[in-house]
Amino acid sequence: MRILKFFAAFFLTAVVIFGFIFGMNWKSFSTFIDNREAMAEGSEWVEKTYSLRGLSEYIAENPQNVSIASHVIGAPDSLILYQSDVPRVMGTTTNFLILLAYALELDNGTYSGDEMIDWNEVSRYQLPDVDQSVHRQSFREAQNRGWIEGSTISLQNALRLLAEFNDLALSDFLWWKLDGAIWDHLHKNFNLDNTEMPLPFSGLYLAISPGIQELPNDGIIGTWTDAPHEEWRKHVENLSHRFVTDDEERERISEYLRRNRLGNSFIEERNALILFPKTTANEMVNLLKDIWNFSSVNESVGRQMKNWMRWPLEQQREIRRDFTDYGAMFDNRLGILNGIDFGTSSYTGDTTVQAIFFDRLPIAFWFHMSSNHMHQDFQQRLIYDPAMIERMKRVVQQHNEMVNLNP
Repeated sequence: MRILKFFAAFFLTAVVIFGFIFGMNWKSFSTFIDNREAMAEGSEWVEKTYSLRGLSEYIAENPQNVSIASHVIGAPDSLILYQSDVPRVMGTTTNFLILLAYALELDNGTYSGDEMIDWNEVSRYQLPDVDQSVHRQSFREAQNRGWIEGSTISLQNALRLLAEFNDLALSDFLWWKLDGAIWDHLHKNFNLDNTEMPLPFSGLYLAISPGIQELPNDGIIGTWTDAPHEEWRKHVENLSHRFVTDDEERERISEYLRRNRLGNSFIEERNALILFPKTTANEMVNLLKDIWNFSSVNESVGRQMKNWMRWPLEQQREIRRDFTDYGAMFDNRLGILNGIDFGTSSYTGDTTVQAIFFDRLPIAFWFHMSSNHMHQDFQQRLIYDPAMIERMKRVVQQHNEMVNLNP
């Protein structure tokens, strides 16, 4: 009888504990159950890519997913160009263009870096369950660094925060604060012929939500892929504006997102991101090179951009072992791992500027790369590691030879 009581107590306790654990995390648990097939997509590459050598093999065999543009300043023979003119989804690296817009506006006096922003107004752009943890984390870090006064933060510190965290709500707030004419200015004056200008992320994510749009995922992609680009931009802007300004619409959308998130599977969401703004690695690295050399901007704007991007030197002290100077902006969202960076090698003194985009990655492989921050390690090694540089040059050479054989 005692044994039965013991097992009964043990079983009941286990049920309560597991019920509590799964109850608290049921939404995440059920999401993974619903996407169990997606979690196997690309799994054959997981075991092969626990090293950067394995990642270089993935890149060689999957050019449809990767674009690389890497330039050593002052050394034109050093170029590494791999699928560099293929349009790729930028994700939050579009914030690079938002920062450039603000650097120009701060320089010409339109805005002051001391202007205070109400964080509560920033938070109105946050969609429930869409990178919400990043928004909380960026606010906590701002508090820890003494940047929050009451509920406000200076524009200068908000821009520093954006470069590091790519907070979607902060990006949207800053996007709406700008005069829309700035995007035409960037497009025309910085030779961004193949680059689509930033859009508010609240509108972008609502535009790819089957539940909000009352269209299946394929219907959303089909409707907007061939639509005039200006119609898409207006649609996205309108969705973002209504979410922030129309309280009734905001509550309806928020309730849906809290229950269903966007309402699409991992694979559907990954596929729908093709509608987000795109660029080419070549165009972005040329822009970064011009900023570095002060050839497309004045010295004040160029220095401001570099300083915003230098957050890794402050927050990742170990990086100083391999770099005397380093700056970056990274993105990490479903199926996408992107980076725009510059770095001066501690070993050679050479400065390299880069734009590297992974998009439409298989889901299992993306989770593997994402959890290990492999894209960031790869980008940094491509600046200072001679073995990685030579390996990627061979990948490029082999790819070019195959293209020439099969024009």
